[in-house]
Amino acid sequence: MSGNDEVSRRFEGIRGILNDLRLMLGDMLAMGRPSADQQMVIEVFFGSMGYLAKADRLVTSHESDLANRFMDELDLSMAARRIASEAFERGMHRNINLQGELLRFTDAHPPGSEDSKRLYDILVRLAASDSKLDQREYDVMAQVTKALGLPPETLYARLPAPAPR
Repeated sequence: MSGNDEVSRRFEGIRGILNDLRLMLGDMLAMGRPSADQQMVIEVFFGSMGYLAKADRLVTSHESDLANRFMDELDLSMAARRIASEAFERGMHRNINLQGELLRFTDAHPPGSEDSKRLYDILVRLAASDSKLDQREYDVMAQVTKALGLPPETLYARLPAPAPR
């Protein structure tokens, strides 16, 4: 390992520790507690992600890594991360009604809204993350496409249908 690689690795470690401290302090000061709408969005996003990830009966490391990266992208507090992780687990174990969750989401965030687009984008990314699109994953994405008020062509343009077995 070169000296630059060692410095980069240590810097990443320090940055991770500082991020964890920031999240803990935010939670301690009650700044990490999401609003009711934010909690609903987190539950729907990550519950849907867990549901989709398990659609083919196997959650790959690519799918779980994407969920973790998405938590980082959203800069979730520790409390919000707990909510997201629990929602992902419920989705994986089919302890959610996907259509009901999507309806709950679209009641507050109508089709075409930025949050609706973001939900669809993250689910498309998740479906494509392991490079093995299964028919069951595609079927879930067809349900999501319809529930979010998008035309079927949107799915066809973003995810090619899996080859028949």
